[in-house]
Amino acid sequence: MKSNNPASIIFSFVFILAVFLLNMTLSGLISGSVLLLTRILLVAVFGAAIIVFQILKQPNARRLAFTLMIVNLAFFIVSFFTIGFWGLNLETAKGIAFAKLSDSVIISAVLILAFLVAGYKLKDIYLCRGKPGAGLIIGLLTFVLMGFLVMNNPDQTMQEGFLQKNIAWILIFVFSNAFMEELLFRGIFLKQLNNFMKPIWSILLTSLVFASAHLQVTYTPDILFFAGITLVLGAIWGFLMQYTKSIIASMFFHAGADLLIIVPIYASFGVQG
Repeated sequence: MKSNNPASIIFSFVFILAVFLLNMTLSGLISGSVLLLTRILLVAVFGAAIIVFQILKQPNARRLAFTLMIVNLAFFIVSFFTIGFWGLNLETAKGIAFAKLSDSVIISAVLILAFLVAGYKLKDIYLCRGKPGAGLIIGLLTFVLMGFLVMNNPDQTMQEGFLQKNIAWILIFVFSNAFMEELLFRGIFLKQLNNFMKPIWSILLTSLVFASAHLQVTYTPDILFFAGITLVLGAIWGFLMQYTKSIIASMFFHAGADLLIIVPIYASFGVQG
């Protein structure tokens, strides 16, 4: 039964926010060895919390602790697969795309496998058809709309043949990132949080965490405005996931939104394949 009390909302927000601030927002400010040790420590702490909540017969708190433990485990594992490990060149569209694909595949695989081993079903993390009609229609329409805006932006200049040469890498990047972030920020958390609070609070909480995790980006001069945009989009994507009961709509919409970011970056820096 949902407690719906302020304490549940506050504690859930603080713990989830802390995990993502450490693993994403502040990770660039922490030395590699310290970051690895901290991730190991958090895996141990949340692992211990699972045992404690099991003893106290608090299944909802135990599930949330498990989710946070797996998030830290995923970031710990992916930290070993650097661009140097793969020999990637981030001055090329291919290198940037495959760096994102590597992170997405590894983090998503750890999350999915962990949940399956723990006895969850794919639908518990929104990896299912849900309402396929609504999901596909909303997702494809928003993706196409974003693509249209990118291609018809009067301030956007592209070299001749740029899109044809880089379209595959652009699509790999945006869909890799969209799937990973929708699973990471919403898919594995929304149903967990719904056990503590009303869905609207679950959506708001995950949206705030999503926006906070993007405070470290460097591709925009107005970071607070960008954070506000990500907050609104996160709320929309959370609603879509809850409404369609699937990741499909939010993933396509998210990939479309990423087009608005990655295409200008590729074009302005003259990134080649």
